[in-house]
Amino acid sequence: MLATPAIGQTPQRLIPDFGAFNPIADAFEEPDPLVRYRIIFDVSQAARAEGSVHQGLDRVARMVNLLNYYGVKLQPGDIVVTLHGAAAKTALTPAAYAKRFKNEATPNAALIQQLTEAGVSVRLCGQSMVANGFEKEELNSDIKVDVSAITTIGTLQMRGYALIQD
Repeated sequence: MLATPAIGQTPQRLIPDFGAFNPIADAFEEPDPLVRYRIIFDVSQAARAEGSVHQGLDRVARMVNLLNYYGVKLQPGDIVVTLHGAAAKTALTPAAYAKRFKNEATPNAALIQQLTEAGVSVRLCGQSMVANGFEKEELNSDIKVDVSAITTIGTLQMRGYALIQD
């Protein structure tokens, strides 16, 4: 069993500005660095507080940081986020978000960038994109558009991904 990193040897967080966590000494269950983690985060709820980082995306960052802390080496695409429903607007650029929702700017752009730099694949449900009237030009450049969240989730589950819902 892998021990928690020693003091002074704490790995750097892969998502430095988001996904904070507290190490738990002598935890019963810890992430296993010998397991390949392949996870879909189904993010469909609206942000709890308008103008704040979406809690579902921050949860993804926490998972990435926790796995890294415990020595799990993720490969690009091992973690997939599907944005749909009320969370679809999270995929907009700051300018498009501000124009459409009369808000300053979405704080999620920096988080999405850090997630993709860490190898997380962030996807938008194409059906939600169309239903909301979003144009591809309005989307954050780090976002990929899938046909639908339900087909992506189903396909990835059949390929062995675990599902975490918000």
